[in-house]
Amino acid sequence: MLRSMACGAALLLLGPACAPQGSSTASSTSSGAVVVSPSDDPFDHAVDSSVTYAMDVGAPRFIIPSAALPHPAIADLANNNVDIILFEGKLFVAWRSAPNHWAHVDARMYILSSSDMGETWDFEHEISMQTDVREPRFLAMNGVLRFHWFEGGTNIFGFEPKHMWRIARTAPGVWTEQEQFGGDKEVPWTMAVRRGVAYLTSYEGNHYAATGESQIAVFFKKSTDGVTWTPVNPERPVVYQGGVSEVAFEFDEDGNLWAVTRNEDGDASGFGSHVCFAPAEDLAAWECPQQSHPERYDSPWMFRHGRDIYLVARRDVGGPFDEDLSGLSFDEERQRYLVDYWNRPKRSAIYKIDQATRSVVFLQDLPGVGDTAFPSVRRTGAHTFIVANYTSPLDRPDISWIEAQGSDRGTQIYLLTLQMRPQ
Repeated sequence: MLRSMACGAALLLLGPACAPQGSSTASSTSSGAVVVSPSDDPFDHAVDSSVTYAMDVGAPRFIIPSAALPHPAIADLANNNVDIILFEGKLFVAWRSAPNHWAHVDARMYILSSSDMGETWDFEHEISMQTDVREPRFLAMNGVLRFHWFEGGTNIFGFEPKHMWRIARTAPGVWTEQEQFGGDKEVPWTMAVRRGVAYLTSYEGNHYAATGESQIAVFFKKSTDGVTWTPVNPERPVVYQGGVSEVAFEFDEDGNLWAVTRNEDGDASGFGSHVCFAPAEDLAAWECPQQSHPERYDSPWMFRHGRDIYLVARRDVGGPFDEDLSGLSFDEERQRYLVDYWNRPKRSAIYKIDQATRSVVFLQDLPGVGDTAFPSVRRTGAHTFIVANYTSPLDRPDISWIEAQGSDRGTQIYLLTLQMRPQ
């Protein structure tokens, strides 16, 4: 079992017997052993698309808080906003830790690395800006590991993005000075390298506007060096304008783009979400439906296995988000939906994209209740993945989202595995 896990996860591959299917990155240790991490790009993995696969979900293994946390990392009550990545034979994790879910002056981000699948950890870096910090995003490109986040405010009743920041790892436990990138008040969401090009969705605008429709611009950018970001199409830098903020994306086998939006603020299309599509020959020409789907998918993350594209996101128990109260004014409708959403229970869930109908199909819940769902999914082999996510304690499945956010029981971060098995 241990050998199977090591070979499937490909965290430390020291010989050809464990070589993963597909591309990988490699480095050498002082002893000369080759340490390999698998590529996270689905284009680098051979998957027989004529086969139908079932998904086996492993049990959660909670890692934060944990006695294994190395000094000086300290897990506060709220542990959320997590990202993971495999790089140079190690598993890296970064997460936000704060006294509560909301914006806080004592919020910190920690970066740790592990050479044994998270059984033990080495301290890498701490980020403290005396203001809120969120949206951790790793990017490994051209042999360099970079880490990104955004600086927020301290007002628990406001959304106050200030700047996007990044650092780069130059040696174990050594990172460059932090530097700003992108536009003022821009917020990063999905970062992924596909076919040697890095892509980024981000947004900027009056998210959570008090009155009137929000005017949020969603950007789709690319980079060939992981440093300089430009619009995928300079003539069309904004791919969606309206109530959308977080946007996950993935490419199908033919190179077409699929994206799932979170339309929390609402606009002329309604409230909830969209499944958008762009052809491979014009990736900035997003085709989004004129009517939002009423379900809302917070913190969306997408990944592909063969021909199948999956979504991991928050599930709104008792929804949908858009309750079709169109008789109310726009401001009344939005406020009613937000309050109702806050007071319903939540889950973390995995979905599949129906590419024929351009819709989201629920598959199953993942561990997650109350204040939950900021998933990160990384490939560990042709048919295996590792998932990081956070949740309130699992023994109160019906606790509301808003009650869980203020609970003194806090939130914890776990890892679990996904295995795609031929049926």
